[in-house]
Amino acid sequence: MQANSSSAATQVHIHLAERSYPIAIGANLLGNAFTYEHLPKAQVALVVTNTTVAPLYAAQLTRALQARYDKVLQVTLPDGEAHKDWPTLQLIFDALLENGCDRKTVLFALGGGVVGDMTGFAAASYMRGVPFVQVPTTLLAQVDSSVGGKTAINHPLGKNMIGAFYQPQLVVCDLDALKTLPPRELSAGLAEIIKYGPIADMAFLDWIEANLDALLAKEPIALAHAIQRSCEIKAWVVGQDERESGLQGHFEFRPYLRPRHRIRAGLW
Repeated sequence: MQANSSSAATQVHIHLAERSYPIAIGANLLGNAFTYEHLPKAQVALVVTNTTVAPLYAAQLTRALQARYDKVLQVTLPDGEAHKDWPTLQLIFDALLENGCDRKTVLFALGGGVVGDMTGFAAASYMRGVPFVQVPTTLLAQVDSSVGGKTAINHPLGKNMIGAFYQPQLVVCDLDALKTLPPRELSAGLAEIIKYGPIADMAFLDWIEANLDALLAKEPIALAHAIQRSCEIKAWVVGQDERESGLQGHFEFRPYLRPRHRIRAGLW
């Protein structure tokens, strides 16, 4: 068994009464059994991932979960926004039903925003709600889509129009998962981080400017602070406006970014 290094992780808390949950931020979390020790007890866990992420991290997560669950299943979805649809969602339900999963079964979303959205929607729907955990492997998902409980699939007539607000039990932001992140995906995450400054914290925007080279180099200390502050801001917004009646909708607005930020980060 691995050492309990998860105890050193930074935690940001989403305060939603009985639906409250922590966001764990640090290294060596994804494959550490201690990361998941406070989750609800169950016989079965289902890891939902995709064809890109599965070869990288599915085995690590499965080994960690085997310390807590008698049976750990896996369903691997095709990768990409084009597959965020009903036929792909059915693959998750097929795995749950074929294995006789009950309402205590815990789902684990291992991947980016598409996997997180689809797993959350499946968890909200299966037996009218089962627990799930977000294990985002992209920077964008760690600072945005994994936090707040927005789950959905796409429809030919509208994006994210079919879904539910459904909060996870835990969000695990493992810095080690970002080591394999392609430059384009890193830039997408940094763009999301930058927008928190003009909206909520100009001092944070100044910090981003001063530390942009470190962020682009994926330096763990810089990434940890950027993720933590972004999640703190998102946590406050979700706590004030869980169901997107006002503030969360405002956060979907992409503010003007200073040209030097966009150019240096490769965002323009």
